[in-house]
Amino acid sequence: MAGAIQSFAHIVRYSILVGLALALPLVAQEQPTAVWHGSVRNNAGAAIAGARVRLMGATTVESTTSTDGSFKLSALPPGQYKLTVEAAGRTVSYAEMIDLQSAAPAVILTLSDRGELTLVALIGQTAAGGQQLSSQAVSELPLNGRDFGTLLLLAAGTMTDANGATNFTAQFAINGQRGVEATFAMDGADISDPEMGGSTFPNFNVDAVERIDSSSGWMPAGIGRGAAGFTDIITRSGASGFHGSFFEFVRNSAFDARNYFDHSTPAYPGRIPPFRRNEFGFTNGGPVYIPHLYDGRERSFYFVQAQAFRQVLGTAQVMPVPTTLERTGIDVITYPNGSTDTLTVPVDPGIAGVLARYPLPNYTSGSYQAHTYATASKVATDAAQLSVRIDHKFSPKDQFFARFNLDNLTGPTTNPDQTAIDPAFGIQYDDHQRNVVGTYIDGS
Repeated sequence: MAGAIQSFAHIVRYSILVGLALALPLVAQEQPTAVWHGSVRNNAGAAIAGARVRLMGATTVESTTSTDGSFKLSALPPGQYKLTVEAAGRTVSYAEMIDLQSAAPAVILTLSDRGELTLVALIGQTAAGGQQLSSQAVSELPLNGRDFGTLLLLAAGTMTDANGATNFTAQFAINGQRGVEATFAMDGADISDPEMGGSTFPNFNVDAVERIDSSSGWMPAGIGRGAAGFTDIITRSGASGFHGSFFEFVRNSAFDARNYFDHSTPAYPGRIPPFRRNEFGFTNGGPVYIPHLYDGRERSFYFVQAQAFRQVLGTAQVMPVPTTLERTGIDVITYPNGSTDTLTVPVDPGIAGVLARYPLPNYTSGSYQAHTYATASKVATDAAQLSVRIDHKFSPKDQFFARFNLDNLTGPTTNPDQTAIDPAFGIQYDDHQRNVVGTYIDGS
């Protein structure tokens, strides 16, 4: 009996040892690993081929980008990693550590001409949805009014919120939420309109936009405050060489066809409401170099941009106005049988002064017959904005940047049909905005 018990115990011990031996490889196989992939591009959004992407942490893994700029790093244990990219004979390090988890979305690494490395989508900090547009995409898309806000409509779930739109301050409803819930920033500094919502610099020169990052859905606390979405406009910086651009866009009613409601009047015999728009501006950037005083061609850079907007917009207006007899208090009624009846009402001098400011009918065959007044109201808008950006490298890791924005907007009046009656009836809209931001990056 004792021998049988010893044999049974020996079998149990042997089974346990075999089970542990088989389980150890399974435990080792279940260790989580991550795959980190994406692409490397330059400022213009073009792919950089042959770049060496390296992550250094618990292990060191590197990959060389293909012709389309894509790369893939496999078998990475979750943890903190240091990112470096080697391209064109120089190695650039990313300032922050990469927190790599088992589920890693794709990223876009942007390598500037001055050797700065940025992440368009940061691991572990990206929003649930969004849109990234490079400077090339921004410059190539047709924009009416050169308003970069139009680009936001390309993002899923985004539409214009007409309830809060005023002049140049447009609102965008994201995922069904109100326009005031969307937050705007420029180079990380808040530029949201505190009263109306929307961006305070919508007419920013699109040639000076490096990229636009728009996030919506779930967002981390670092870019909170607005529940609907967060849009960050990244401006361009100077480069090692001097670069610039100049533009002018013209629109004119002389090129337009007549609208059905446009009528020829003594004031506008051409029958088309006046419309004139001129947009012009420039960009210029490069190293800060003052002969015999300062040579910053390897460390100090500037970028200046300006844009002006001049517009006169006419809209067709058809409205009823009192006739000459009615202004004096005489109302003649014609009955179907041809008989007439005249009613005379005394007109208070104060009311007579108001009626005198209304124009006389000029389109008797119009919608209101003898009371019809048809014309076009002219609404003038003048806007001008300027920004200056300075970037300085204290060392390959320590960098400083500062930017100043100025934006002045005059007009338009609040109600075009009021100005059609009397230009003095309109209320002019003035908006002056200023924005200053400075950032110091310590890469040590």
